[in-house]
Amino acid sequence: MFLNALIAALTYHVAQIFDSLTGTQCFTRPIILGTLTGLVCGDLQTGIIMGAQLEAIYMGISAIGGVAASDYRVSTVVPVTLVILTGLPQETSLALSVTIGAIVNSLKPVEKFLKALYHPVFLRLEEERNFKAWRLLWLVDGLVLKTLVNTLIIFFSLWLGAELITEAINQIPAWILNGFNVASGMLVVVGLCLTTRSIWDTYTPVYVIIGFILSKFVGLDIIVIALLALAIVLLQFKRSKEMADMKNQLASAQLSEGDDFYE
Repeated sequence: MFLNALIAALTYHVAQIFDSLTGTQCFTRPIILGTLTGLVCGDLQTGIIMGAQLEAIYMGISAIGGVAASDYRVSTVVPVTLVILTGLPQETSLALSVTIGAIVNSLKPVEKFLKALYHPVFLRLEEERNFKAWRLLWLVDGLVLKTLVNTLIIFFSLWLGAELITEAINQIPAWILNGFNVASGMLVVVGLCLTTRSIWDTYTPVYVIIGFILSKFVGLDIIVIALLALAIVLLQFKRSKEMADMKNQLASAQLSEGDDFYE
């Protein structure tokens, strides 16, 4: 389990570095990070499925004031790894993922404390105009220290806690596990509802009904429906961009005519 825990932790670490270098949050989103974790753990299908479920839960959660209710990154790597390597039920792991993320989020002050320890070094190097050492420390901060706390949490929780979690789950009565199963399904639905509410407009119910009909009555696979939705989104985006360009051109033309009139 040591090697598997190390690989899973390094997967998170590398994904976080890519996000920091590119200035995005794409690689650490659950749907991507879950897929990567499933790939390195030897079960890509489980990684994709759980990544999509966790994405549905967390994509509706916003970081108010820069603080999120749960760390979705750790909440993705740990449950996916446990399911693949220990056989933990997916429904149970989904229900536990929010708790894991909330616990990890409570350790954020530790991470900030560690950053505060070497922040004066940045200031001293800047005052001394030692830019070479400053850049080196900046690289160490971005590539190692910035994600070190969560990486260590993932590693030790999987290495030392996997067997304990499995034994604890085996001791839980069946009716509580059934409650976990129901709760995990509710979490996915709540996440989708929060996201739908934030993007709700006149056409949203139409797309929801079309997707329901294609899945329930036509019997199309979810991947096919997702590809159709992607095509519709691209067409809608192209149409909206063309309309915006036309409005800008008309506005520019009207301004030019007004300037000629006053001349």
